Amino acid sequence: MNLKHIEAFRAVMVAGSMTAAAKALFTSQPNVSRLISQLERETGLTLFQRTGARLIPTSEGTAFFREVERAYVGLQGLTNAATQIRNLGTGRLRIAAMPSAGLTLVPHAIKRFQSLYPEVTVSLHVNTSGTVNHWTASQFCDLGVAVYISEASNCEVEPLSKVPALCVLPANHRLAKKAVIRPADLQGESFISLCQGDGTRTQMDEVFLRAGVERVLAIEAQYTAICCELVRCGMGVTLAHPIVARDFAGPDIAIRPFSPAVLFPTYLLFPPNRPRDRLASAFVKVLRELHEELLDEMKATMTEGRARQQRSGSSRALKSAPARRLRSAG
Repeated sequence: MNLKHIEAFRAVMVAGSMTAAAKALFTSQPNVSRLISQLERETGLTLFQRTGARLIPTSEGTAFFREVERAYVGLQGLTNAATQIRNLGTGRLRIAAMPSAGLTLVPHAIKRFQSLYPEVTVSLHVNTSGTVNHWTASQFCDLGVAVYISEASNCEVEPLSKVPALCVLPANHRLAKKAVIRPADLQGESFISLCQGDGTRTQMDEVFLRAGVERVLAIEAQYTAICCELVRCGMGVTLAHPIVARDFAGPDIAIRPFSPAVLFPTYLLFPPNRPRDRLASAFVKVLRELHEELLDEMKATMTEGRARQQRSGSSRALKSAPARRLRSAG
């Protein structure tokens, strides 16, 4: 008994005759008759009563058909599963991310990804870049998002971005009126810095050292997101990744460009020595697209803010002009 025998039997049961079954299977009626006879011999069952040109299923045939249908439901389930897997419809994706991405960019990307692949289960694990390297290298996670690559890591690495930091200030800060913040502007300011040992912290310190600027380094935090929250609380100013700053934007926060550039790198990590996971590749595509969209949105927001600030300044200048003229006349 093989699949051709079962297909022929099922087609006859569904279509009601060998002629109709032959059409459905794109074969000849004698071939269907031969397959049914072979199936009856191999199973020892009488599947049909033959009354002239008609076939009437026996009780054995009807019972056997129920079992065949159960098997077909299972086969159809396997076919559907294969289709979904081929189209990235099901499965599990485990993502490891450092907090600056895991609390901002990655959740936004997961939302978009699940709108495209709603049957996929996504697990997000947030920890330091070193732990992200370890989780990805050990294949506990299918994808890692980190700000640096561990020397001990053997992950496959792709750059995601390297973007200049923005200055994040309390909205009522005196520097919020400036279009661009420079190191000299932060002389003596309370500066919320990343902890020692972070590569971006080293970059920041070097920029201020070269400019001969001394900040008040009263507060340190391990993650950029925490630095931004401390700014919101009025504890000082900081430099942050644009997408992290974007998620903290609001009436209590002012965000301005900073020059010279302090670059925030972000890397994508993949498990070593195994083919690239298809779900991970699909998620990376979404992540890259969203990353660019959010950066463009942030640039547009800042450009609009500067234009509004300039209009406000021009308006104040026009209002004060008559008073200046009166004072001059007096």
